[in-house]
Amino acid sequence: MNGTAETFIAKKDKPSFWLLHGLGWMTYVFIFTVDNVFFYRDFNKLGLEVFFPLVLSGVFAAFLTWPLRYIYRHCWGLPSGQLIAAIMLGSLIVSGIWTPVKNLAMWYYYEDFDVVALISGNPSEDFRWYMLFMSASYAFFMIFVWSTLYFGINYHYRLINEKKLHIEAVRLSHISQIKMLRYQINPHFLFNTLNAVSTLVLRGSKDKANGMLIRLSTFLRFSLDNDPEKKIRLYDELKALMLYLEIEKTRFDDRLTVKFEIEPHTEALLVPSLLLQPLVENSIKYAIAQMSSGGLIEVSAKCKDGSLHLEVADNGPAQDNALLDAAADAKEQTASGHKGVGVQNIIDRLNVLYPNNHSFEIIRGGTRGYRVKISIPMEYS
Repeated sequence: MNGTAETFIAKKDKPSFWLLHGLGWMTYVFIFTVDNVFFYRDFNKLGLEVFFPLVLSGVFAAFLTWPLRYIYRHCWGLPSGQLIAAIMLGSLIVSGIWTPVKNLAMWYYYEDFDVVALISGNPSEDFRWYMLFMSASYAFFMIFVWSTLYFGINYHYRLINEKKLHIEAVRLSHISQIKMLRYQINPHFLFNTLNAVSTLVLRGSKDKANGMLIRLSTFLRFSLDNDPEKKIRLYDELKALMLYLEIEKTRFDDRLTVKFEIEPHTEALLVPSLLLQPLVENSIKYAIAQMSSGGLIEVSAKCKDGSLHLEVADNGPAQDNALLDAAADAKEQTASGHKGVGVQNIIDRLNVLYPNNHSFEIIRGGTRGYRVKISIPMEYS
């Protein structure tokens, strides 16, 4: 660490050194003026005029402590023991200069002390040179307080700045992670859809293929235009899901039926974009695609106990469903790279967006199908 801790601190966040420096020594003058006028009035010969020597004392102290700022700047990288020693030494030197100057100012006002005679080497007979350093311990304490305040204030703002930098770094890391997770979805889905379009073209169903491509472009435009960091209304999430389902219905015709049970007030709540699509895609891949007819997917949304509860269920075969296997693998952190990408994606995104404040559960049906339940905090746009 190379020295100036103040350079780590944004100027807009930290008050000016000169402002704090001036206010500090003005406070010193004010406190000791009040003490002398109200609490030491029986010993104060000057009354309110004690303010003037105290102002001189404060000005001298401000002038003498100002260079300490530049000396202390070079002490930030020192070990704690050496740093304390540097503060003690700096306070001792400055107090050794300030004490006689302060005393002379007070004597001049209190006792009409002849400062000029002392400087010229002709002090009065009752003067003793050690008297110049009377109250040196008090002066040392004042300079030591100034020094500790200097380090304390700068450490405080430095920690605030580093905390902001840490929060920003975490935020950017989360954004990158969310983007990475979000963009896993598109290639996975795109492969399946383009394969279906290719099949339709080979069969000669050009109109269906063209309509499927139009819906695909609309869906991909939605997924790419939305910022992965931001959440969207459930209403918009359901619109995107319907676009996807229209594409899949082109593939499966009457083999696929979808039912929605959405409480109206839930549509205004915020959810991560493309949260439901991977679940529906898994149901289609591992349930509907395995059935010759009667495929059913149910999507529901409701509010309960301050949380938004989302559910996707299918009636597909219960055996060998990779959806459950992927979830189990994810919990054990042993999921394979090609199995259950959509489920692992959702688990990871929820962990990033709602750490310790969500639930994700997959329930195997008694005889058929799987039910996926997600609970996230209610957030309004």
